[in-house]
Amino acid sequence: MSSDVLEKRYRMLLRAYPADYRRERADELIDTLIGDEPTTRRWPSFRQAASLIRGALRVHGGSTAPRPTAVLFWQGIHLGAMAVLALGALIGLDDIVEAFQFGGFSDPLTVLRNQGVHEVMVIAALVALVAGRARTAAVLAVAAAVVPTVISQYLFLNGLPQWWAPVVATPLIILGLRRPADVPPTPRANAVLVTAGILALHLIPAGGFRMVDTSARIVAAVMVIAGAAVFLWVATADQRLLIAVVPTLLLGTLYQLDNGGLTGELLRRPDALPSLVVAVLMAVGAVVWTRQRQRTRA
Repeated sequence: MSSDVLEKRYRMLLRAYPADYRRERADELIDTLIGDEPTTRRWPSFRQAASLIRGALRVHGGSTAPRPTAVLFWQGIHLGAMAVLALGALIGLDDIVEAFQFGGFSDPLTVLRNQGVHEVMVIAALVALVAGRARTAAVLAVAAAVVPTVISQYLFLNGLPQWWAPVVATPLIILGLRRPADVPPTPRANAVLVTAGILALHLIPAGGFRMVDTSARIVAAVMVIAGAAVFLWVATADQRLLIAVVPTLLLGTLYQLDNGGLTGELLRRPDALPSLVVAVLMAVGAVVWTRQRQRTRA
């Protein structure tokens, strides 16, 4: 009886794998995990659960694909475009809410003209990309960079991150149009989940580092370290995230370049140049390592 319960819970964990992989390998994995020996366990061990989840992340990242390097690169580019648009939309929405909180209701048309048009167009580009309409998304991303700037130069003159989002996303979307036919598109649900994970990374409250209170700095440090550790645990398995996170970190760097130059704040902020450099190096390392592994396997 306990074996049946254990098998059911293993199968729940296996739902993290793509459906076609489960159809081919689920029974084999269950047989390997349970084995022939009788067991009284009713739950998978923590180590087994973690291994299964990391295995699922690797499969989603293309480790079992005929061309894992191509999957890593092209799907990483697509996920990067989605993530940077989503981050731009999130930052823009937060700024609009803040504008209304601090007097925006006295002149709502100005707020909507300065920020609302851009927000709507960025969200439209993101929705088109999620829906698999890459060409439409490219057109909307270009429009999101140009049309709101013609209407109001508020975002452009301040160099705000949300203005940079469609500028960064556009070349990624256009490059993604050249994805080879033998590289499968990123599954929609998986793409949304990856994008949510990258947004969660950016929502870590790192502002406590700049506070005078020592306890606030300690709390901020713990949250940043824990968040980065979780992200790296996931991203070292599904290495598409290492590519996808780079454009989102570029937003902070571009914003600081517009406002603080190459020194001072740019070098101190964790979401600016230091994180971008580390992310680029890790992304390049992931592509090179995957390429070498593919050659070894061949």
